[in-house]
Amino acid sequence: MIVATFTGATTGLTRLFRLVGLIAVVLGSVDAVSWHPLWVSVLIVLSWIGWAGWLTAPADASNGALSCERISLCAMAIGGGATAAQSNGSMITALATVLAATALLSKPAWFGYGLAALTVVLMFVSSLVVAGERPRSLLGLLTGVVVLALMGWARRQTRIAAEQNRLLVEQNRVIRAERDRAAAMAERGRIARDIHDVLAHTLGGLVMQLDAADALLEAGAVEQAAERVKASHTLAVSGLADARRVVGALRAEGSDLTTELRRLAGEHRATGGEVQVEIDAATGRASEQVEMAVSRAVQEALTNARKHAPGQPVTLTAQGSATEVELVISNALSAHGGSLRHSGSGAGLLGMSERIAAIGGTVQAGREEGRWAVRIRAPRR
Repeated sequence: MIVATFTGATTGLTRLFRLVGLIAVVLGSVDAVSWHPLWVSVLIVLSWIGWAGWLTAPADASNGALSCERISLCAMAIGGGATAAQSNGSMITALATVLAATALLSKPAWFGYGLAALTVVLMFVSSLVVAGERPRSLLGLLTGVVVLALMGWARRQTRIAAEQNRLLVEQNRVIRAERDRAAAMAERGRIARDIHDVLAHTLGGLVMQLDAADALLEAGAVEQAAERVKASHTLAVSGLADARRVVGALRAEGSDLTTELRRLAGEHRATGGEVQVEIDAATGRASEQVEMAVSRAVQEALTNARKHAPGQPVTLTAQGSATEVELVISNALSAHGGSLRHSGSGAGLLGMSERIAAIGGTVQAGREEGRWAVRIRAPRR
């Protein structure tokens, strides 16, 4: 408590103890051995002024507050140290200065240690030269000074450690905030990619179905046009369910990837496309995150096939192992694209790659033996 009083942050309790110290110094100086010559009186009063300045120093860490504290301690060091042998109050002042100076945190660090050393030198000069103390008395004084200096140094190290801990906690808070922000951005990106795929797949299919229905109506094939309209309704309902699933961001322990791939193939056929599905029995179940990423990638690949190679049959193959699944979506190249060829934003393949990379997988897309192929490799969990 005493160490904290002299070296800690300036609080109400600290000021109270400093006030008690000032009163003790004044009372201890009343019975001074000699107030003469005049320089002794001047230095004793100077030490009192230093105590008063230290007592009333501002509590903040501004330059003005630090300057006031340093000036006050300098006055205490000079006034108290130089008259330590003439007055008990000055001895208290000098010892308090050694303790406070070695515990100072203000920069530069040499100021506190230098001030403590100056105080010790003045104390020994006063005791040895002015008062003529015996070496044994000086040894006791030296022991007391060393003890107080070590206490001040220990207090300084404690305060440094506390400040470092505070900075570490603040840095951890900033890191957590950045990590949460990055996670939120990643989740937004994932949702944006999912919504892109849902809209591209559903709206693209609707455009094709409605174009076909319009052409059939102009040709007078009302029943066939009605079938196209019904297929459009089914596709819209499926797209709405997918959109709700994305926005809700539902998560489950596992999902049947085989069932999801067959559903996507059925939707492709419902929009007038032809797809051949070859799914290995080992494909099985995968985590919800993997199932969603893979299904969105397959959906994007089928949408691209419908856009850029309309009427061309698509082959969807899937193979699984204990640790990963591999899918290949390929179609013959078409010399002319459909009406939706230029409707996209060009973000489909990029979003597909980002989505699969986020779960630790890879995507390769390009020409293979006269066909366009998309290869997807993803971990099962």
